[in-house]
Amino acid sequence: MDSNALNLQEKIQKLIDQYTADKKKLEKMEAENNNLREENRQLMEQIKNINKFHSGSESRIKELENQVKQLEAQYKELQDSLAGFEEIASETINQIDLIIPDLNNK
Repeated sequence: MDSNALNLQEKIQKLIDQYTADKKKLEKMEAENNNLREENRQLMEQIKNINKFHSGSESRIKELENQVKQLEAQYKELQDSLAGFEEIASETINQIDLIIPDLNNK
């Protein structure tokens, strides 16, 4: 009988030890879970902020691209105007040369 009681007592002690170890493991895992949950929350917040920044950047890039297109169009217009002025100036010089004789030849 004593041996059965001792055997039962050993089994009960093993169950208590296992329960204690499992409880400590559970507490540790719960703490890890809480830490991971907080890290996840922070990462989600960072992603949200990055997405806000990114969407703002996209609209700013489109705005700047439109400005570049406008400036390119203005540059083309100025080049065309300059070419017209050069042509007028060249024609004017030719006409002046025809009207006024070459002073170096005299």
